[in-house]
Amino acid sequence: MKKILILALTVIIASACSSSDDAGDVNTSEFEEITTILPQGKWFISRLIDGNSDKTSEFESFDFTFNTDGTVKAQNDLFTENGTWNYDNSSSDDEELVLQFGNTTPFDEINDDWEIVSISNSQIELSDISGGDGDLELLTFTKL
Repeated sequence: MKKILILALTVIIASACSSSDDAGDVNTSEFEEITTILPQGKWFISRLIDGNSDKTSEFESFDFTFNTDGTVKAQNDLFTENGTWNYDNSSSDDEELVLQFGNTTPFDEINDDWEIVSISNSQIELSDISGGDGDLELLTFTKL
């Protein structure tokens, strides 16, 4: 009788565990500090690689200011481009920095959901697989 009772309890306990408890379904927040790091000062694009093309020079004169309200301003001596930014960890696969500017060249190059690769107080490294041609894109912001 004890064996049947133990077996029944084991079955009940095992069935109470759900596959939704799987750690793979949990959203991570490893890079959440990006929301406090980006609004601290001005940044510049120190690297923009699109497949085999280095497009860093297209942004060499621009400083980026990320505001706590989710707006971002890219500015040089002649031009200002306004956009938005957002930290997104809603995917269980990765954490992203979502950048959205208008379709003005060259800012259309950085409109994307960028996967956060690494962050520090002085550098943010991002990557993306291009939807058009499958090329790896790399974007790095460095603090001024």
